[in-house]
Amino acid sequence: MTLPSRSDDALVLLGAPSGAMSVPRSALLDRLSLEAGATVIVLSGPAGAGKTTLAQQWAAVDPRVHHHVRLAAHLDDPAALAEVVLAALEAIGPREPLARASVTAQEPTYSSVVLPGLATLAASRATPYALVLDDVHLLHHPDCVRLLRTLADAVPSGSSVVLLSRESTPTWVARLRADGRLLELTTDDLAFDADELEALLVSQGIGLRPTDRDALLHRTEGWAVALYLEALALRQSRTVVPQQGGQREVGDLGFARDYIESEILDPLPRETLDFLLRTSILDDIAPAACDAVLGRKDSAGVLDGLRRSTPLVTSLGAEGTAYRYHHLLHETLRSVLTTTCDADTLSALHARAAQWYAGHGDIDSAVRHSRLAGDADATAALIWPHVVFSVASGRPDRLARWLDDLGPQVAATNRWLSMAAAWSALQSADRDSMRHWILRSETHAGRGWRDRVAVDDYAASLATLTAIEGQVTLRDGAELSGGALDGLDPDDPWRAVAAFIGAVCLTLLRDPAALPLLLEAQRLARALGVQLLEADSLAWRGILSLLAGDVTGGVALISESTALVEEHNLERFVTSANSFTAQSLADSLRGDRDRAAVALATARRLTVAGDGIARWFHVCGRLVQARAALNLGDGELARLLLSEARSYMTDDLAESAAQDMLDATEAVLASSMLQSTNVVPLTAAEMRVLQFLPSHLTFPQIGEHLFLSANTVKTHALSIYRKLGATSRNEAVTRAQALSLVEAPMRA
Repeated sequence: MTLPSRSDDALVLLGAPSGAMSVPRSALLDRLSLEAGATVIVLSGPAGAGKTTLAQQWAAVDPRVHHHVRLAAHLDDPAALAEVVLAALEAIGPREPLARASVTAQEPTYSSVVLPGLATLAASRATPYALVLDDVHLLHHPDCVRLLRTLADAVPSGSSVVLLSRESTPTWVARLRADGRLLELTTDDLAFDADELEALLVSQGIGLRPTDRDALLHRTEGWAVALYLEALALRQSRTVVPQQGGQREVGDLGFARDYIESEILDPLPRETLDFLLRTSILDDIAPAACDAVLGRKDSAGVLDGLRRSTPLVTSLGAEGTAYRYHHLLHETLRSVLTTTCDADTLSALHARAAQWYAGHGDIDSAVRHSRLAGDADATAALIWPHVVFSVASGRPDRLARWLDDLGPQVAATNRWLSMAAAWSALQSADRDSMRHWILRSETHAGRGWRDRVAVDDYAASLATLTAIEGQVTLRDGAELSGGALDGLDPDDPWRAVAAFIGAVCLTLLRDPAALPLLLEAQRLARALGVQLLEADSLAWRGILSLLAGDVTGGVALISESTALVEEHNLERFVTSANSFTAQSLADSLRGDRDRAAVALATARRLTVAGDGIARWFHVCGRLVQARAALNLGDGELARLLLSEARSYMTDDLAESAAQDMLDATEAVLASSMLQSTNVVPLTAAEMRVLQFLPSHLTFPQIGEHLFLSANTVKTHALSIYRKLGATSRNEAVTRAQALSLVEAPMRA
């Protein structure tokens, strides 16, 4: 392709504002209206077959709420797709703030919480709707396909999920076809008929003899974009359509792209062509983003002119806030850009896009463009400030997704990305991976990094990470955390983490400086917006008050902690075990047995999940939970929790206040005279297996996640059934959910 050097602004060369898009597809619209019982509708055909246009025309005449989601390759990720679908269901209404914190691709939560929750939300929308998912062919991940199947099964009568795809109808909808719930419109259905072609030709000011019109219809097989492009050629050349010649294969994108290059792009003024090419790196075309990428200020006017000149550029938002290039135009532009643009220029375009998205709060798009720019340091500078919020109060899979897109080799080359990978491993309780990335971070820090903790921000951040991992003594943990408080900037949110870990270490060392530091941790967490650390600080203060006999003060602090967890949807974060543990003790002391039992079960579940966190977390948490169990009269559970706490004890902890707590709890148990109950509590290993039972995973697959053999998983499962008085997996799950021993599906 040659780039023209003309500078005139003859945008009309792109074609007339009316075209295939303006031709009403009356027969297809009637068919969509008549098939009222179809809850799943599939429109399949090649790019340019008219799928999106038909969906837009239907939205204009259908009385239901329509929401159109344009998919992209980066959404072929279960968590990312779930977030987009959830946002779409919220747009249909009502909003579901409690559901967003549950979105993750990690098992077992994805199968047992996210998918059932999305099904519930899809089935419970307040008004009939049509949820249109465009470009479904871009989704290949098996869990993304499972999400689509879940939606298809859940859509209630009167509503529809509409799948637009370049590929044929997926095989998994066969049973919907048998149930009469499926409507399929394929390439043949979408093909223009003679009347629609005539309407198109009239819109272009073209008159053809019936024989020429029929020849045109035959050659293109009614393919919408081919007809439109042929019509443009006829309008410009006024030539007669040949009745002979090779028939084009439907979906021949080469033809369409060749035409777009030669007949639409080649005649364009150089400046207009450059605008289209360089803005094609964006997905949705926002005028302000175009200005930033191109270093200009008139993108809104250029885009509006393109919109008026051709249906290949359409407006997505009100008042020209966003635009969309037709698939074929967009793909052609990107293809031409990669072959005509040098690597440095392309990298600079992505870098400017990343900067613009970052400045407008879209960190996901910013990271994606920064990665495409190939600048690991710039990408790290975007990611690192958001790590603490991803770990402590952000979306659970966000950090992992950013790092997965970069790959471990890129992460290993940058010190901040290496440390981010360590925090991501902590978040997923992957101890081996966390240790690997901590060692990599220590290599980046260099020899003697501990001596620089108070003066170097990287060493200070690494000190915080090392302290929370808990592979150091309590005294080392306190010193590392204290140094980090000096080495980090005053507004660095990691200071709240360092202060909390330091306060816990000092508490266990029986150091009177613990309480002032704990108050500082709470103050920092509130000021810097790290709500999970604020809740943890309040919970730890509340536990200390209760154990010291100050029930009124302790309950007040714990109530504040619980309110933060509920307000900010932090219920599924592992360290929220602190808040639920504190709540179980407070409620058991107040005599609220039902609430205490639920909090205790939740605290146990979260504690078991926190394998990558310091041993004091496991020892102290279980000891306080044992106290709550004793208050509830459950001696068997208290004995089990004490046994598990002992298994996590180290020589260092045995010389700390943790041993005092263990001794005191054992003394209470010995003097309680509690009789054994018929209910046998689940062990930690059984609790881990139990979390996977609500999922679709088989015993061998569960074993792969837990690094256990299938036989071991089966043994644990049978023990779970026996202890819960169940005879099947489903019955065990039902009883476990009633006892809050497993996470319930996302709530509406």
